[in-house]
Amino acid sequence: MYCIQCGTNNDDRAVHCMQCGAWMSQPGATPSPGPYTQAVPAGVGPKVPNYMVQSVLMTLFCCQVLGIISIFKAIKVNKLLAANDYAGALAASKTNKTLLWVGFAVGRVCYVILFVAGAIQTLLEKQPR
Repeated sequence: MYCIQCGTNNDDRAVHCMQCGAWMSQPGATPSPGPYTQAVPAGVGPKVPNYMVQSVLMTLFCCQVLGIISIFKAIKVNKLLAANDYAGALAASKTNKTLLWVGFAVGRVCYVILFVAGAIQTLLEKQPR
């Protein structure tokens, strides 16, 4: 639950904000006036990283299959943020970050295997027959 006074993300069961100490309004209660109770444009809220740049770079340089999946996950994060589903966007962002690390590791392992295979092939071609 986000504080209506300072915008800090708090636990859903919190009674007071952990940042400013303001009373956390319960569902159905009318909030006290604060900067976050006034007209806030849709989609404005806590920043959740979507990792789009990293997804594109992984697609180009590491693991194409996982990179493409990661691009779609980044788009999903943006859609969830547009729908004001911050919890879902944060979960999708964490999933995308994990997917990026897995793709990076898979890409590095594949490059090492290709390097070793190329070195072995070069050594075998240089041997006299």
